[in-house]
Amino acid sequence: MSSLMFSNKAPRCPRLWRGLRWAGICLSVGVLTACAQPKSLYSWDSYQPMVYAYLQEEGEDYAAQVQTLEENIESARATDQALPPGFRAHLGLLYLKLGDGAKAVEQWEGEKNAFPESSPFMNFLLRHTTAQADVPAQAQ
Repeated sequence: MSSLMFSNKAPRCPRLWRGLRWAGICLSVGVLTACAQPKSLYSWDSYQPMVYAYLQEEGEDYAAQVQTLEENIESARATDQALPPGFRAHLGLLYLKLGDGAKAVEQWEGEKNAFPESSPFMNFLLRHTTAQADVPAQAQ
């Protein structure tokens, strides 16, 4: 029996050994990739909590929200990251709440350019914003 252990013959179950070898390689790769931190595609910063607060009507200070989002834009530029979907649309909404329709339109145009799939909704907002801006001008 001891002569079988030290023989040059191939193991009896080559498939088993091959499977174990692949399992070890996969396990090693899995452990090494689990340690890596994935880089986020977008710069979220405080955007998500701010939208949540806005929808819960907790954040009534629109000027402060605009200031925070503008700071997020600068930090995204500094780290060379893109703004997330809806960021410019929400910023445009805040500008509209503050009475600055021109900046709202600018942000919605930026949202359309960055995310073409948002074009139908952004066009809807743009049509209604410009229509509302025209009404007071005609009434005077």
